[in-house]
Amino acid sequence: MKLTKTFIATAMISGIGVAGLASVASAQTYDGVNTGEIQVNGTIGKVDNTNPDAELPEGSDDWINVTVDTATAFHTTTASAHTQIESAKYTIQNNSGRGVAVYLSSLTGTPNHVTQLTINPEAASAALSTTPTAVNLVDQNAITTMPATAWLLLANNEGRLNLSSDAQNAYGNAAKFYYTGTVSEAPTTATAENYTLTLRFASIQADGTTIGK
Repeated sequence: MKLTKTFIATAMISGIGVAGLASVASAQTYDGVNTGEIQVNGTIGKVDNTNPDAELPEGSDDWINVTVDTATAFHTTTASAHTQIESAKYTIQNNSGRGVAVYLSSLTGTPNHVTQLTINPEAASAALSTTPTAVNLVDQNAITTMPATAWLLLANNEGRLNLSSDAQNAYGNAAKFYYTGTVSEAPTTATAENYTLTLRFASIQADGTTIGK
């Protein structure tokens, strides 16, 4: 069945590196001697970022490992004479050993018939660390400015944000989202109105609060 309108969401991930950095294990003072030795540990190839103990720099994009439903759609309803928008529910899941902050970066497209389009988030299973809020992507027939703050904070794949103090499954690592909205005047025949939503991801450090580097 062809939907009246479609919405495409694309998740942009950047900075995927190839080398991990070993953490500093100890320090030694050389006093009265003229030589000293430093152990150099390197990792070549992609490090398993699903492992919370992986030797990756805190806040690095190399920690990002997120699965997103990127082919999403909305449609108008017959019951509302095609003036109300609704959609199925879609999922964002964090697979990383670190928490992740999800930002609504930008929306592109041209609102012709859509007067308001809202993205509505909700916890997928376990409660999220912060209550997510709905955001208007289109308002009064115009694309809105995306919020500067994180839209979602997802725990790591063990359900933890603070790796030293949070119990396992303390918070949710996945969220669902869906679209609602309004149309001022529907066309007489089904017409596509397509957009591209870009998401931005930032790794949350092991302390559970510091976002990025």
